[in-house]
Amino acid sequence: MLERLAEIKAKAEGTIFEEFVSSQVENYKRQIQKELKKANINNKWIDHADALFNLFAQISEEVKPQIEPFVARVEFVDNRESDGAVMLTVANFKDETFSLRCADLHTMEDYAKLEDDAFVETLDEAQEEGGVQFFFDPDELVETVAHSRIFKEDDPFAALKQVIEPHLVELLKRTFDIAALLEKKP
Repeated sequence: MLERLAEIKAKAEGTIFEEFVSSQVENYKRQIQKELKKANINNKWIDHADALFNLFAQISEEVKPQIEPFVARVEFVDNRESDGAVMLTVANFKDETFSLRCADLHTMEDYAKLEDDAFVETLDEAQEEGGVQFFFDPDELVETVAHSRIFKEDDPFAALKQVIEPHLVELLKRTFDIAALLEKKP
């Protein structure tokens, strides 16, 4: 594409149209660069959140058999497509459900802001990164995890696991019912 733009610009050199064609080529380049920057930032946010979602899914699968003996039901729910979140959901013996929710750090409003050229110009593409936030309830944020915090480590799985283990213990505490567990037939 850059070659074609250079060709167009070269055809206008020395003509009365040189200034106009040159400005149009430069405007077009700037517009393409903005679109590319928007796409790169958007993709970076999504890729970074997805990498963390995948680690959380692996951790959840590892933890499920450990928590199952103490609760009525455990499941990993993947709602990435609908609401940008995944969760480990646990039900106690009273059929009350509690979840450790892992949501994309960037909201739909953040992604929508990428349509605003002025906003995008304020962003440094190299510095932008994605991540996730962990919640027990939508308004009970318990941890924010940036992609770089986990993936700078040699073992990202172990790094994220260390960060969220206290929250997994808290999830069990919220569902643990010793009386119901004693009544449960082995």
